[in-house]
Amino acid sequence: MSYKKIAAIALAVLLVICAGLVYLRDHTSVGKHELNEITDVSAAYQADEEIAEAKDKLQAGIEPAQVITTLPEGASCVAIVIDGLPDRPLTARLIDVLEKHQATATFFVEGQNAADQPETVRLLRDKGFELGNYTLVGLADFDKASQDEQLAELCRTQKIVNVRSAFTPTLFRAPRTVFTDDLLKTVHAAGLSYAVKENVRYKKGTLASQENAAAYAANIPDGSIIAVEIGHPVERKAETKGDIDERPAIDMKPTIHDDGQKTAAPIVDLADELDWLLTALENRGFKVMNVNGFRKIHYIPANAAVLAGQAKEAAKAQADALVNQEGGAADGQ
Repeated sequence: MSYKKIAAIALAVLLVICAGLVYLRDHTSVGKHELNEITDVSAAYQADEEIAEAKDKLQAGIEPAQVITTLPEGASCVAIVIDGLPDRPLTARLIDVLEKHQATATFFVEGQNAADQPETVRLLRDKGFELGNYTLVGLADFDKASQDEQLAELCRTQKIVNVRSAFTPTLFRAPRTVFTDDLLKTVHAAGLSYAVKENVRYKKGTLASQENAAAYAANIPDGSIIAVEIGHPVERKAETKGDIDERPAIDMKPTIHDDGQKTAAPIVDLADELDWLLTALENRGFKVMNVNGFRKIHYIPANAAVLAGQAKEAAKAQADALVNQEGGAADGQ
């Protein structure tokens, strides 16, 4: 065998070895990185210390979180909150639309989706958008969950968002949730100072054109908080006493009919809808403001108001009974 052939074989072997070393280096590095990510997320999901601290605050006594609500007429502005973390492509399009209109929005994110989409969370923070706590999975009827379940959902989400973005939310929302006094105390104990109450709910697919948007925006009151629904609420499982379905709150699959045929879901570009809506609001002279600039009130929940009314009526009835009793006694004298 000639020296040229030996040299060529040696060179080929050397190249194969080098390529193998590069492959091992890259894949080993990625493997370690992914392992660290999984470990970090697992730790963030627990938040045992934060939950214990929140329980101590509740036991010691804590004021309810304040509620952010609408502004009086004449403010000439609205606020937009996004319920649920969009996927990264939609997030990028929504950001483009908001920047085009020089508008802002607060993104309420599910803890589990924040853990699964760290790049989306970082994109929002890099662009200066505020993140809110939308529970771990976007749990509906959150006021009906046990206090332990509420604390786990809230504290775990707080920690995950902080791990992923170095930002700690101060705002809370949850789907179809009544703000009771007990819930607002739990929210505050978990580190969230405010709960945001919308007065306008916007569902994807409502608008199909700029003309639709003009008609829709004409009915939005001045000073409104508009909630744009992204994720589908996760329902509580009543039969399992509060156990929850911890799947990410992602878009639902196309509907399956009884005949077994699949009907494709309508293609709706939420970014286009938001663009039309913001244009219509601008045409009304409304500016989109950060929800933090809206009214913060000590909220009297509906159930508390009812109880107060019942107590007042009972006291009045008791007073009337005493008056009648005294009147009867006087007549008998």
